[in-house]
Amino acid sequence: MSNIILITGTPGVGKTALAKSLSQNSSFKIVEPNSLVRKEKLYTSYDRARKTYIVDEGKLRRRLEALSRSSERIILPTHLVGRFLPQASVKLALVLRLDPVILYRRLRARGWTKRKAWENTEAEILDVCLQEARLLLGPRKVFEIDTTRKSGPAVYKEAFRALSTGTTGRSGLVNWLDRYDPLELEKTL
Repeated sequence: MSNIILITGTPGVGKTALAKSLSQNSSFKIVEPNSLVRKEKLYTSYDRARKTYIVDEGKLRRRLEALSRSSERIILPTHLVGRFLPQASVKLALVLRLDPVILYRRLRARGWTKRKAWENTEAEILDVCLQEARLLLGPRKVFEIDTTRKSGPAVYKEAFRALSTGTTGRSGLVNWLDRYDPLELEKTL
């Protein structure tokens, strides 16, 4: 049964806000993989330099498969897309994008180190989350939303429309490499 809606994108693009809006206005239950990993100890170690847990993908996959067998509809907001994801259970992946300059400033304002903020900004420039979603789920299950200059309600409306109409296969809208040279951008930020 395809009962998971994946909301993915680089940290800081608005995944949690969109997940909360969709959950409040529908019958979807939010399952946050990062919280699940910490709470149920679904990790192998802790990376002190990056201040993050190293996910045990096998354990996380088994846990998500168990959740997907329930009749509940699940929203999965995460920047992680990998082998842990039960692909057959994913109905649609909403990939949120954000202008890299805005993203970097947002992450630094949250207190992230320059290194960690730049690593995530670089991932956004290179379409990492979009490409991982397309590779894992196929382009027909991916719907890209550029959140730059959009309010939370506008992003919600676009996502809800995609979910309610079954619109899929929309990606490749954003190409930050057309706008920014990563080496030059890193020097200016």
